[in-house]
Amino acid sequence: MSENVDSHGGVASPEVYRRRRIIALLVLVLVLLLGISLVSWLVGRGGDSEPTAAASSTSASAEAFSDFSQRATESATASPSDSESADPSASSDESESAEPTESASQEPSESAEPTEEATPEPTETPAVVAACTPADLQVSLTADRTSYAAGQNPALAVVYTNASDNPCLVTGGVANVDINITSGPAQVFNYSQCHAAPAEDAQVEAGATNTTSLSWDRSLNVLGCGTSAKVQPGHYWATASVNGVNSQPVRIVITG
Repeated sequence: MSENVDSHGGVASPEVYRRRRIIALLVLVLVLLLGISLVSWLVGRGGDSEPTAAASSTSASAEAFSDFSQRATESATASPSDSESADPSASSDESESAEPTESASQEPSESAEPTEEATPEPTETPAVVAACTPADLQVSLTADRTSYAAGQNPALAVVYTNASDNPCLVTGGVANVDINITSGPAQVFNYSQCHAAPAEDAQVEAGATNTTSLSWDRSLNVLGCGTSAKVQPGHYWATASVNGVNSQPVRIVITG
C-alpha cells in the first residue's frame, strides 16, 4: 500500500503508477544503448591501434637491420632477381587463371548458336545378285538304283551347291534344272522339253546346297511330248544341268 502513495502524502492513481513504470523502462533502455555504444567505440579504438603498432614494429625492425645492407652476400643480392623472376610467373599465373574465366563466359554464347543440320546419310543400294556361273556352282546327279527292272522308273536327284562367297541366281528356278538322257550319241529324253514351266529366279546363298528330285518315266520324248513310246532295255547316260552348269554323267541300266 505504501508504493501507491505519492510524494505529497496522497494516494497515487493506477494511471500515474503505469506512467512511472514506462518512464523507468525507457531510462533503462537508454542506459543499455549508451553502454553498447561505449563498448563499440572502445573496440574500434583497439582495432585502429593494432595496425599502428604493427607499422611501428616493422619500421623498428627495418632500422635495426639497416646497418647490414652493405654486407649482403651474393645469395642475398640474388634474392631480388629471384623475386623479380617470380613476379612474372605470378603475373602470368594470374593472366592464365583469368583466361579460362573468359572462355567459360564465352562458352554459353557459342553453345547457344544453332547447330548445323546433319545431312541424311545416303541409303545403301542393295547389291545386284548375278546369275550362277560354272565358277559358282557344283552340280551332281544321283540315281536311286543302278539298274531297273520292268515297271521301275528311275528316280534322279540333282544336287547343286554355291561354292562361291556370294549369292547367285538360278534363273527360272526349278525350271532351269534339267536332265538329259542319251544312248550313245542318240538323244533319248530331255526333262525340260516337256516339263518346263515359267518360274521365278531362285537365289542360292553362298555355301548353300539345294536338291531337286526328278523322275524319268522311260518315255522317248525326242519323238515329241505326246508320244507313248518307251525306251528298250539297255544302257543309258543321264546328265543334270543347272543354269547351264553340267554334272558328270550317271549310267542307268534298264533290264526289263
